[in-house]
Amino acid sequence: MTLEKWDPWQEFATLQQSVNELFNEYFSRFITTKEIAFTPQINIYELQKEIIINAALPGTLQEDIDISLEQEDVLYIRGERLNPNDSIDGLCHIEELPYGYFERKIPLQSKCVSENIKAEYSEGILTVQLIKKVY
Repeated sequence: MTLEKWDPWQEFATLQQSVNELFNEYFSRFITTKEIAFTPQINIYELQKEIIINAALPGTLQEDIDISLEQEDVLYIRGERLNPNDSIDGLCHIEELPYGYFERKIPLQSKCVSENIKAEYSEGILTVQLIKKVY
């Protein structure tokens, strides 16, 4: 049997590496690679059996909007609004409308059924209807 000299600092470094890997793995699920240019304004209405969310997304194409429900009680609205004036080669005096990647994380007060999400996009307003889970 061979005896090895115990190095407590090596054990500490191994522990630190394991903890770093754990945190990197956990938090990498929440980190987006895109910079968020703006957050859409919303209204939330809670009815007896459903939750309705309206999001203001004027100028955004319907195919550029993504909706997802995570953990049954967090709704994400993500997408990108492109600037139709990017090709204009001139001086811009006022630019108040935000363009680029957007994201809105909406914590819900009730758990919802992810299979029954209904969404409609009309005249720049996204309406999302979520059915509450019945226990």
